[in-house]
Amino acid sequence: MNRKLAALCVTLLSGCLLSLQAQAQTSCSNASLSGTYFYLVNGPASITASGSSPYVELGEFVADGNGGIASGQSVSSLNGTITPWTFSGNYVAKADCSGTLTLSFSSTPSAQTFPFQIVEGGQSMVMVFSTPNEAISGRIYRAANRGVSQCGLTSLSGNYGYLLSGVASLQGNPYWYSNAGQLVSTGSGNISTNGVANIGTNAGGNQPITGTGTYSIASDCSGTAQLTNAFGTTNYRVAVVEGGTVLFIDVDPGYTVAGSVQPQLIQSVLPQLAFGGGWYSALYFTNTTNAAVSFSVSFTKDDGTPLTVPAVGGASTQVNVPAGGTAIVEAPNTGPLSQGYATFTLPPGVSGYGVFRQSVPGQSDQEAVVPFVPANATSSTLVWDDTSYITGVAIVNPGPVAATISITVSDNNGNAVGTYSLSLPPYQKTENALRSYSGLAGVAGLRGRAQFAATSGNVAVLGLRFNGYAFTSIPTTQP
Repeated sequence: MNRKLAALCVTLLSGCLLSLQAQAQTSCSNASLSGTYFYLVNGPASITASGSSPYVELGEFVADGNGGIASGQSVSSLNGTITPWTFSGNYVAKADCSGTLTLSFSSTPSAQTFPFQIVEGGQSMVMVFSTPNEAISGRIYRAANRGVSQCGLTSLSGNYGYLLSGVASLQGNPYWYSNAGQLVSTGSGNISTNGVANIGTNAGGNQPITGTGTYSIASDCSGTAQLTNAFGTTNYRVAVVEGGTVLFIDVDPGYTVAGSVQPQLIQSVLPQLAFGGGWYSALYFTNTTNAAVSFSVSFTKDDGTPLTVPAVGGASTQVNVPAGGTAIVEAPNTGPLSQGYATFTLPPGVSGYGVFRQSVPGQSDQEAVVPFVPANATSSTLVWDDTSYITGVAIVNPGPVAATISITVSDNNGNAVGTYSLSLPPYQKTENALRSYSGLAGVAGLRGRAQFAATSGNVAVLGLRFNGYAFTSIPTTQP
């Protein structure tokens, strides 16, 4: 029976993913901080009766989950003087989610203590450091490589809004400086910017400014960027944190400038589309804004080529949603089975979900709801139960870079069950029963967790649990 269920799961894979919202922690502990973190802080330093100097610092450290920080590094700018630092220390996180970091920095005579508050379920912390001549504050962020995933060039891909501010040295004189606009990344090491700069010399005036440059992102999510515009060439240290935000600090002497870039519109994926051969798929959209919107939905076969959906007359369709209205795109159950996935970029205020329906003669129709998942994710986690069921997965590489995806499976006690490495060319997809991947046969009869991590490229995952002809969704989560 299990062999038949597995075959059914592979051949007719579709399903339902219900998004999980991060639940608020009822208490915190040292275990709330585990893995790689980045912090960006700024404020006035060297405060005297006659004034102060601007200060900014971008740092990285690894928390061991037990109160220890073995090593860390940072770079700071104090009134344009750039200084690299190394440090180590410890931390204490209390049950009420308050805590302290105690760090010993290179070239400083004594340890420094930083009070913090854990927020967003451990995804970040707010932190302050205050002395009679310093008033520094900022935020600590969990790195985007939480779990077994790694960062890379595709961790910065698409369109971003950016904001940089601080004090810049122009022609040997310091001026207050701000720069806001759009950054576009190819996902392969090249960036361009188009924005507006405000410099103190202009008495509040704005200057349009464009630039081009390059970047690199290491596996730990730290990196560098270099941008050339009308002001010259600027060098940055960068850090990619959970949610896709990228922190920036200018590391050129004479500059005390930092900020961040944040994703604007993130492409969404419906990781499985099946129609014909007993299957029906639909995508529902709703527009919560007061203006009509229009966007394109594209369909792709498992091999990465366009998937023609006869009901829409091609491999893509334009969706028009009136203000406050809804729209549906359908792939009816006609002809032989066709499979693939759908991609689209939803305008602000638009949301939706997918629906799958299986029709088998002599059986009641089975239907499931599937949420959309982000196309820029580099990892996904699925909780499975194969004690009496078959777990199926659809795995998509929605990006232009070949993806190497590691599947790491553990049982309900955290014991290793097996691993598998999957290579997916750009824009391709595969589907299978989880237990059918080489090295994962031990899934049968157990329950546990599977982590899908793209060491290069991106990954979108859909999970499904089969019990005979009945099927239901398995929620997946992304950092």
